[in-house]
Amino acid sequence: MELSGVELTRIVAELNEALSGYYVNNISSIDETTWLIRLHHPSNPEKRLVISTAKGVWLTAYELPTRAPDAFVSHLRELLVRGRFICAEQPDVERIVKIKFHVDGNERTLVAEFFGGGNLLVLDEEGRILTLLKKIEVRHRTLAQSQTYTPPPPRGRSPFAKQDDLLDDYDTSGLEVARYLGRELALSRKYVEEVLFRAGIDPRARTLTEEQKAKIISEISQLKDLILHGGKATILLKEGRAVDASPFELTTYSEWECRHTDSFMEAVDEVQTPTLLEELKKKEEEPLQKKIEELNRALEAQAKRRLELKEQATKLRELAATLTRLGAEGSTEELPKLLTTLNVEYKESRGEYLEIKGFAEPIQLPIRTTPISAASTLFDAAKKVEAKVKAIEEAERNLSERKAQLLAEASKESETKPLKRARVKKWFERYRWFFTSKGLLAVGGRDAASNTAILRRHTQDNDLVFHADIHGSPFFVLKGGEEADEESIKECCKAVAAYSSAWKAEISALDVYWVKPNQIKFTGPSGTYLPKGAFLIEGEKNWVKNVRVEVGVGVSTLDGDLVVMGGPPEAIKAHSIAYVVLTPDKSKTSDVAKRVKAELMKIAGRELGVKIKEILLDDFIRALPSGGGRIVSTQLGEQKA
Repeated sequence: MELSGVELTRIVAELNEALSGYYVNNISSIDETTWLIRLHHPSNPEKRLVISTAKGVWLTAYELPTRAPDAFVSHLRELLVRGRFICAEQPDVERIVKIKFHVDGNERTLVAEFFGGGNLLVLDEEGRILTLLKKIEVRHRTLAQSQTYTPPPPRGRSPFAKQDDLLDDYDTSGLEVARYLGRELALSRKYVEEVLFRAGIDPRARTLTEEQKAKIISEISQLKDLILHGGKATILLKEGRAVDASPFELTTYSEWECRHTDSFMEAVDEVQTPTLLEELKKKEEEPLQKKIEELNRALEAQAKRRLELKEQATKLRELAATLTRLGAEGSTEELPKLLTTLNVEYKESRGEYLEIKGFAEPIQLPIRTTPISAASTLFDAAKKVEAKVKAIEEAERNLSERKAQLLAEASKESETKPLKRARVKKWFERYRWFFTSKGLLAVGGRDAASNTAILRRHTQDNDLVFHADIHGSPFFVLKGGEEADEESIKECCKAVAAYSSAWKAEISALDVYWVKPNQIKFTGPSGTYLPKGAFLIEGEKNWVKNVRVEVGVGVSTLDGDLVVMGGPPEAIKAHSIAYVVLTPDKSKTSDVAKRVKAELMKIAGRELGVKIKEILLDDFIRALPSGGGRIVSTQLGEQKA
């Protein structure tokens, strides 16, 4: 399915409704023409936007594999991450979508073109190109970095404009009406046929009455309302498989099996995402299939050679047997004459040897040798050829075994895995979080921005706020902490200590305090200035001294999903199936995350280990303090699998 201009009009409208208040969290590439943009919201679930220059743009509910970032993706991240969604636009009904973001006080526009091989660009406020997927230089426009973006010339008139003169040239065109409308309008064949069907006109008609022309123009004028507000979005099914989608019910497909969805993008997701995954899978299988094809060619060549050599060995033995018989019968004829009688081709070499023709390697017999002696030479030659046959058979066995291995791999890879819906994460999962041993939620910041977000947006009067007087200390909020027990308070203090800069400095213990939300002030006294991300604490701080710096990381079930949780070991033990305890140590965080994942897979058992293996390494990295760590123990937790 290739999204048309009018379908993109509906998608743009739905994007504006769905993405209000969202920020770009990350950008990844899926393949050379497809990208996944993760968008966060202060309180709503994450959104996942797919942009494919080959297929279009839509929000997906499914998990999609991503690749390591290339230079283009890195540049996209630099320009757009943390950008707040402003709006999505479409120039008329062209197959172009512009998505505007507010990034660090600047407006940036992501432009996706879905024609001519596609393109993806980022523009500044003046429309200058900051980065682009591919440079273009054609007669009507040039796309290059630092150049001003120029859209292509319109491709046909907009079907949403007034169409009073649309059919003025139809009578002299000599075209079927469907072809004429397809040429004149920026409208795909699917909707041209729908307009004609609703107007009661044969698509192949070459003449129209004035009444029929008026009916066509009337149906076209209603198209915009159908596209944007025309009832339920529809998925068209063929043998149970989603093959197409429409923003409204198509009367031309009334005989088809169909299914309605809440939004057009949901319908597009059901069609495009499975197709995208199938194409990715096919690309992954191509190298393996190529190897199998190479092995097949090698096996064919070996089999051909083996048969040729077997035939030669048989001929040599038959000739040798005949010469042996003649020698035993007392034949006195000279060898050349005998070979001629037996229809054996040969040529003389230097008057001393006869070179037998028709064999891969030259076989020489002395001219004056006896039939018995010649037969012996031929038997030896046959044995050499048969040895080659055995070597080829051994090579064939090895090739066949290798082919069987590759076929098994290919069969495993070709197994159709069901589409997996992306888990809708809780609001607190974008931050540091854990549940205390008593089941209270604790949420902490990852940086100055998230500290501010937690304190401003997610803190109520009955919570407690935890912090330490050390640079880089997170704020943790204990939800409902006003009634918290001493154990929960100590666990929150441990979380602050573990995720502070004390970890990277390898400090073994830290003093932490807690206060009530109303003690936190976001502005200083009159005449003073507080830097961005800074706060004032009024009143008494409740100190907890000498808090040990250690952390637990475990796998836990949250609403039926397996997640990674990091926090104080006591809390992680209470709410995880398996967990590790770490202490500060200078090492690479990603390496530690790999070791943590491996340890948890090992202790969790085979069935759960398979599920842990599917968890992204990034999830383990996000649960760890910045600056590595050393695993000091691996244990089973108290949560049942």
